[in-house]
Amino acid sequence: MSSIRQVVPIVLSIQITVAVGLTGWISFQSSERAVQKLTRQLCENLNFRVEQQITSYLEASVRINQAMTNALSNGSVNPNDISQVQKDIFNKLREMNAQNILFYGNESGTMVAIERNGDSNFLLRIREDSNNPDRPTYELSNEGVRGKLVKTEKNYDHRNRPWYTAAKQSGKAIWSSIFVSTTDNELTTTKATPIYNSRGIQGVVGINVSLKQIKQFMLKTRPSDQWHVFLVEGDGSLVAATSEKPIFEKNGAKRFELSQSEDIRLQNAGLAIQKQVGGFQNLIDSQVVEFEFNGEKYIVSTHKLNRDLQLDWSVGIIVPKSIFMQEVDANNRTTLVIIVIMLGATILIGLAISSWLLRPIKNLMKAAKEIEEESFDPEELTSVAQRKDELGQMARVFQEMGSTIAERQKGMKSQLRKLREEKDEAKKMAIASQMGQGDSLQSILSRARAARHK
Repeated sequence: MSSIRQVVPIVLSIQITVAVGLTGWISFQSSERAVQKLTRQLCENLNFRVEQQITSYLEASVRINQAMTNALSNGSVNPNDISQVQKDIFNKLREMNAQNILFYGNESGTMVAIERNGDSNFLLRIREDSNNPDRPTYELSNEGVRGKLVKTEKNYDHRNRPWYTAAKQSGKAIWSSIFVSTTDNELTTTKATPIYNSRGIQGVVGINVSLKQIKQFMLKTRPSDQWHVFLVEGDGSLVAATSEKPIFEKNGAKRFELSQSEDIRLQNAGLAIQKQVGGFQNLIDSQVVEFEFNGEKYIVSTHKLNRDLQLDWSVGIIVPKSIFMQEVDANNRTTLVIIVIMLGATILIGLAISSWLLRPIKNLMKAAKEIEEESFDPEELTSVAQRKDELGQMARVFQEMGSTIAERQKGMKSQLRKLREEKDEAKKMAIASQMGQGDSLQSILSRARAARHK
């Protein structure tokens, strides 16, 4: 069986180590949960801000489109007078400070479109002659005066464009499918609203929404370039992203899905959403997933765009988890060093206390051994006997017991010595008696009994 002097320090050290280790582990877990909660809150907050920017941008385009639609529908602007339509479009762009192209095209083939070109100039794209297949572009002053010819688009017919055919077929205001604009070769969608008269459809009012502008909103809103923001449709196709990698083929034949992006972070985010959620079509209003890439963990926070816009789009945020964990990790490392130092100090203090507690027991054990070896000195337990606790009481008992045993042993030794002397004397007398030179056996025994009782 192990000695108590070995067991007590070991048990004490184990208890201290477990207690300190458990406290440290709980502290680490609590800090990580707090960081995860903060991370999600920050991601959701950034998601909300990006969503607000995009929603505000899209809603402004919807309001302008609706204002133009109302003017053409209620008769305040004659949809058959292309010059009057041009003037009204120009005024609305200036009044509402619109940045996108506002246009109107009718069934007869005429069309007018105006967009800003800097702070004080505009561009006018107009097809006044329905028999002429080309659409020229002119400079337009801040007063609405037509300037020089900029370029001419050959064989342009708005009636074949996706936004026109989609609105015509739908019979109501729609968002067109995303396409590559012929003006800037960037992804664009159109808010298009059909105009009707008594004979049927008369034309379509449309406003182009540049998705490149949405990317600019994202770049301005994100805290740093470590944050990646993206916008996708319900099928996972990219609408905009802060990545420098292209999100569509230059010829416009194909748009990339998030999981097919050339940006590896976007790609892994898309794959994580597919694996953990089942795709963007299964996203709820707000969703957070995590994935690992090159040994680093990333958080993906997604949020559905305002449903009132009638767009199945989702905003996503990708951020390395290390951004939030750097300070926590540093604190954890400091805490770990402190824990190790405190653990070592606590164990040393515990061992010292254990030694202080066990020293009297060691002295008592030594006293017991000395009693056994008949070398006990009561003075050796004086320091312990002065204690007022149980150990002091035990030491005093040991002193008394040791002294008593020593005296008894001393008496027994004296008697044993006398017996040996009597035995030796008896032997001598017996020999002398046999030789006829001594007293009788009876006298010898009498003298021996007398000697024992002295």
